[in-house]
Amino acid sequence: MSNRNRKTPLGAVVRGVENIIHNPDPRSPGFSEKGLYLLSRCYAKAVRAREQQYARGVRRQQRLPCRVISVGNIAAGGSGKTPMTLHLARGLLARGLRPVVISRGYKARMERSGGIVSDGRRILAAPDQAGDEPFMIASELPEVPVLVGADRFRAGELAVRRFSPDVVILDDGFQHRRVHRDVDLLLIDGSTGFGNGHLLPRGPLREPVSALWRADAVILTRMENADPSAVAAVCQKAAGIPVFRSVHRPWVYGVARQGGKNPLELESPAFARDLGFLADARVFGFSGIAGNREFQRMVTAISGQIAGFIAYPDHYRYNEADLEHIAKQAASAGADWIVTTQKDYPRIRAWGRLPASVAVIGIRPDLGAEHQLFCSFLGRRLGRPL
Repeated sequence: MSNRNRKTPLGAVVRGVENIIHNPDPRSPGFSEKGLYLLSRCYAKAVRAREQQYARGVRRQQRLPCRVISVGNIAAGGSGKTPMTLHLARGLLARGLRPVVISRGYKARMERSGGIVSDGRRILAAPDQAGDEPFMIASELPEVPVLVGADRFRAGELAVRRFSPDVVILDDGFQHRRVHRDVDLLLIDGSTGFGNGHLLPRGPLREPVSALWRADAVILTRMENADPSAVAAVCQKAAGIPVFRSVHRPWVYGVARQGGKNPLELESPAFARDLGFLADARVFGFSGIAGNREFQRMVTAISGQIAGFIAYPDHYRYNEADLEHIAKQAASAGADWIVTTQKDYPRIRAWGRLPASVAVIGIRPDLGAEHQLFCSFLGRRLGRPL
C-alpha cells in the first residue's frame, strides 16, 4: 500500500506509532513502545478521574425530553458507527418515528459553535463546515435533521426546540457522558476486538475494557472478517450484556463517468445497483478513513483485479495535487475504475476530468437472523414496539 502523504520524517513517526498501536502482542516492547506505554498510563489516569467524577456526582448527566440512542465504540478507528447510525435512523423513520442525528462534526468549522447541517428538507452546510460523517448522513437521509456540535447536550436542546424529535441518535456518543441515553450501543470490530489491550497511544483503546459495563448492548461488526479469538474475548468480557453480530455489506452510492464534469457529480445507473460490474474490472482504490486497511481488503474482494491502492489519513483534505496524483497512478496502472468511499466523496468533488470512471462505495450493516431480535431489544429500551 502506497501512502503519498507519509513520506516526511513526521509521516514515518506517525506510521511507526500506528504499527505499534495495531501490534497484537503487548509483550516485549521496544524503546518507542515503552514511551507510548507511559503516555497511555497518563491517559488512563485522566480517563479514570473523569469516570470517578461521574460516579461521585461531580459531573452529572442531563436528560433531553425525548428518547436518546448512543452509537459508539471503545477503540479508536472505524468500527462502523456512522453506517449503524444511518441504519437506525432509516429504520426508525420507516416505523413512523421522527429521528434526529447529532454528531460532533470532528475537525469541521461548526464543531465548536454547533449548528444545523440539515433541517430534514435541505442541506444547510458544506462538508468542511459540517464534517465528513454529518454531511454523509444528511446526504443519504435528507428527510432526517442532522446537527453538529462538541457540546452534544446543547445540540440536543436545539434539536428539541426546532424539530420535536421522538428519538435523538448520538453518532459516536459512548464517551460523551453528559447526555443521558436510553440505549447505549457499543460497537466493537469483530476482526480486531480489543486489539493489544492497551489504551491510547500504546494501543487502540479509548477507555479500559471495564467500560463495557455502561453498554446496554454490544454489536460486533465486520463479522465477515471475524477473528474467533477476538470475538471470544469480547463475549467473555461482555458477560450479561446482549451481544449482536453484524456484517458490512458494500453497496454502490453512485458512479461518475470517465471525463465527467467538475464538480464531480454522481449518478446511479441500473448497472451499478450491485457490485457485479467491478468483478471483471481492473480497479484502483484510495481512501482517507480510519479503516483504510479494511476498505482495501473490501476493494480487493469485490474487484476482478486491484491495480493499486493509496491510503490517506482519516479526514484527509484532498487538494488538487493529491487528486492529480491519484489520477496519474490510476492511469499508469491501467485502471478501468477508481474506487473510493462514501465518506471520501465530499472531499473529492473538486476533481476535474477523470482518467477513469469512479465508483463510490458505501457500507450498510446487516444483522442477518438477529435483526428482529435486535429490533425487539431496541423497542423494549425505547418503550414501544419496533
